[in-house]
This record gives sequence, structure tokens and C-alpha cells, in this order.
Amino acid sequence: MNSNISLAPFQGITTKVYRNAFYRHFPGLDRVFAPFISGVHPEKVNLSVFEDVLPFRENEVETIPQFVSIDHREVIAIAATLADAGYEHINWNMGCPFSRLANKKRGCGILPFPDTIRTLLDEIMPRIPLKLSIKTRLGYRNPDELGKVLQVLNDYPIHELIIHPRIGLQRYKGDTNSDGFAEYLGLSRMPVTYNGDIFHATRYRELQARFPAVKSWMVGRGALINPFLPAQIQGISLSDSEKRERIAGFEQEVFSGIQNRVKNEKKLMGQMKAVWYYMNGVFSGGKQYFQGLKVCEDSRSYRKFADDIVQLPFASDEEIEAYWKLGLKHI
Repeated sequence: MNSNISLAPFQGITTKVYRNAFYRHFPGLDRVFAPFISGVHPEKVNLSVFEDVLPFRENEVETIPQFVSIDHREVIAIAATLADAGYEHINWNMGCPFSRLANKKRGCGILPFPDTIRTLLDEIMPRIPLKLSIKTRLGYRNPDELGKVLQVLNDYPIHELIIHPRIGLQRYKGDTNSDGFAEYLGLSRMPVTYNGDIFHATRYRELQARFPAVKSWMVGRGALINPFLPAQIQGISLSDSEKRERIAGFEQEVFSGIQNRVKNEKKLMGQMKAVWYYMNGVFSGGKQYFQGLKVCEDSRSYRKFADDIVQLPFASDEEIEAYWKLGLKHI
């Protein structure tokens, strides 16, 4: 299959350690988007803000940094710093639905303001030495908002448009709006990537059949639950023993990477619990096992959980879909 598969960014989970380990252990992925950068002072750039994406040479897979700023000076400073480091592509997050951002016109909160977007692009586009892509939704409050935004974006050399077919007020609840995606796919002059509710390869094939013009796909929670999803989409087959070996290797690499960075048992447990909050869903009965991890307070008790859960049978597509719809507390 000739599909380009991207991993969506998740704040607090898809860190550099996670992204590199995912790429090394789970085949099928073409590129990753890093969680957004913010808090960059335009006059005095603090490189610690870029820790997750610098140095450039540490990326094992094509990595696209992301920003949420609506201050053109900050965007220009971010882009200049990343270009100097070796990056060629940056992504503007116009899709994050969380109110702490949206209420400040960041993330999807900017979608009701197409004139503001035009003003920002007029300032940004001539001054950034990087390709600019945009990750967005159908709107913040209603699915008509992206139509007016597209009238703006079509006037600029935007490298790529990634559309999640929900509105911001939905967050990740309810059904995706395939009709809305289809409408904007036809209106966009930019290459379009589909993002949203690809929870197993069967779902991907259904979407591919409906949108044959789409060649680029972004997987998010589906890949966090089932890290073999990119491989399954690409037609790569792995035996159960290979899968267990890869999950064990991935988990150990992420654990060691976080342990080397945080130097704090409580934070280490918190970050590993975030990883397993999703990934336990790839196992039949994993949700019950995850309850045991919740009470782990140290590496020793955690190690027993990790060693045991990888011996469980793998979940079926139906179980993964059920976990997706009912087992996760959508945030």
C-alpha cells in the first residue's frame, strides 16, 4: 500500500524517547509530529523549551515540530531556531480542543477568526525558512467555520492540511463527520491528510475506500492503543511472538529513557502509567491488568506488571474498538 502514515502528537506521552522507541520497534510509520512548543520569548529564545526536538540528529524518524502561538514574533523565533537546528517543516496546531488554549484563540479557538489567521500568515509566511503545514478541525463551535478558514489558507503556499473531522467542542467524543471532511477535501487547494478515529486497519480501509484521493493518514489514539496499527495499515504481518518481543523492547526502552531523564520514581511511574493507559488495550484483558498498575509506586512492582501483561493474548479488532469507545475516558 502506498500510504504515508504519521503519528499524531500527544502532550506528555509522545516525547522524543517515545517517538524514537516507537519507530525502532513498530514498523509502518513514516513520520511523527512532536507535541507543540510554546512559551518562546521572541527577543531571548530559551533553548530548554526545545528540549523535546533538539538536537535534530537525535530523531530516528522524520519529525515535524508543532506550535500553537498566535504571536507572529514568537512563531518567527520558533521557526528560525528550528531551521538553524536542521528542520525543514513546522506545523501550526489549529486543532487542539482544550479550553485553556481555545479560550485564548489558540488551537481550534482561532478557527472562528479567519481574518486573524490571514493577518498572521501575512506576517509569518515571508519570514519563516520552513515549510508550514496546519493541523485543524472542522471548526471550534460549528463545522462551517473551516470553510471560511479555507478561503484564507488557499491563498498561501501551505505545505499540507491535516483535518480532524470533529469540532472543538466535541473534543474526542461523538462520531466524526465524514461528510464535512469530504466537503473540505474537495475545496482545499492543499494536499489533505485525514486524522481521526482510525482504531484498526478495517476502519482505515473503510475510510480509504471513501476517500481514495487521500494518500496521507495520521493515526493517534489508535496507535497508542495498538502500536502495530501502522504495520497493519501497510500490510506488514507479525507473529504474536514477534509482537510480544517488540512490545517488551519498546516498553523497556521508554522506561529507561524516562528514568534517565526524570530521576524521580513518582514521575517515572506517572509517565509509564500514561503510556499503558492506552497500550493495555492491545491485550485481551489488559484493562483489568491496568488496574494493578494504577497502584504501583515503585519500579519493582511496576516491573512485575510489565512482564506479566505482555503474556496476555492479543485483543481482536472488535475488542480494540470496544476499548476505544467505552474503555477510555475521553479527555
